[in-house]
Amino acid sequence: QHYFIQSNLRIMVIQLSFLNILGPLNLKFIGPKDISYETFRAKNRYYWKRMTNKSWKLVLIFLILFIDYYWINWRWQPWYGVKLAPRCQVPEDEIEDMRTVGRQVQDILERRNLTYALAFGSLWGALRINDILPWDIDIDLMVIMDRDANFQDTIADIMSDMEADGIEVYYRDWVGIIQGYSATYRSQIDISFYCDFYRSGTMHRCTGWESYILWVNHRYHFVFPAELAEPPLPTRQFINRTSPPH
Repeated sequence: QHYFIQSNLRIMVIQLSFLNILGPLNLKFIGPKDISYETFRAKNRYYWKRMTNKSWKLVLIFLILFIDYYWINWRWQPWYGVKLAPRCQVPEDEIEDMRTVGRQVQDILERRNLTYALAFGSLWGALRINDILPWDIDIDLMVIMDRDANFQDTIADIMSDMEADGIEVYYRDWVGIIQGYSATYRSQIDISFYCDFYRSGTMHRCTGWESYILWVNHRYHFVFPAELAEPPLPTRQFINRTSPPH
């Protein structure tokens, strides 16, 4: 808002300055020869008033849209905002199915020599009980990459290997993650991709439209210090194997 006010003030000062400078010249080069300085000033005040009124309307509209955009950004909760029918205890056979698909994907990432870590609910499960939380519905992994790496080729390779292992796999363009589903219970695994995109010492999600369009939300809620991702990563027991938490 201050920027627009200052801009309008600058425009007014510049315009008035030009009027004062060019006034004695009778402004013959910008209008009919018979136009007087007083007539030009009167017309200029009329058009300037109209332009100023429109400018303030535009400023007000922009301000409202910006506040709405910032509010939506801050409140955006893509997973936790979804109204699910949560279960306090997922059946053990479904938990075991999640463990199986999780181990499959971890093997794929290790064969590809990719640095990965647990994330979100899976990280909490590893820290609290060294396993999947009883109410969790998926496994969350993040792949840590350099910002100059070829993300498209890496994503294509991971998806190809997952399909070869019998996992139904999709790439979600909006959120920029790979989602895989087991054949038995359709247990879900999500793989996101992080990098220090701005070389600022902070890891950001580097794929998907959401992280750029809803940048306010992601800069507050989906970042962590890059130093925590420097190898070798610490490890912890998770789904009956040693996994690196972030």
